[in-house]
Amino acid sequence: MTTKKNPKQDLKKFDGRQDELDPRYIFSLTYTQLLVEALNGEFDIEYMIRKELANRGLDKEANGLGSTKQRSCTKSKMNNPIHANKIRL
Repeated sequence: MTTKKNPKQDLKKFDGRQDELDPRYIFSLTYTQLLVEALNGEFDIEYMIRKELANRGLDKEANGLGSTKQRSCTKSKMNNPIHANKIRL
């Protein structure tokens, strides 16, 4: 019996990216307990991602939210999460 692989599980399209932008490493620093709790549905990981983007002043398409100044500042830093500003909404 052959099982079909979900196209979203094929991560070859990310080959060649730096580690910080490669989804294969997204959870490398995450504690096992959090991974297990997320997998078991103990919290909504997609909600947490949306909330983090909102904290950075971005929507799900990485478009800025709020004032023009926030948009330009956040977009210029969005590819480097270390320098991304936390913006309270």
